Amino acid sequence: MFYYVLKYVILGPLLRLLFRPRIEGLEHIPADGAAIVAGNHLSFSDHFLMPAILKRRITFLAKAEYFTGPGVKGRLTAAFFR
Repeated sequence: MFYYVLKYVILGPLLRLLFRPRIEGLEHIPADGAAIVAGNHLSFSDHFLMPAILKRRITFLAKAEYFTGPGVKGRLTAAFFR
């Protein structure tokens, strides 16, 4: 639920308006089923803009250290990436 509110109500429209992202090959992404989407990572914002553009839910792979860091910083990082 939180994902969809962020994507369709709060962040999605705002990111599309501010950055006007351009996507190539959108017609090759299936509507359902497994797919691997590779961004060219021109900036860190790719991680925020890609879900705003694509209609399907995206799950990113991340290294384990992002979720097991020590202290307050580790907990905040883990909460952000979850």
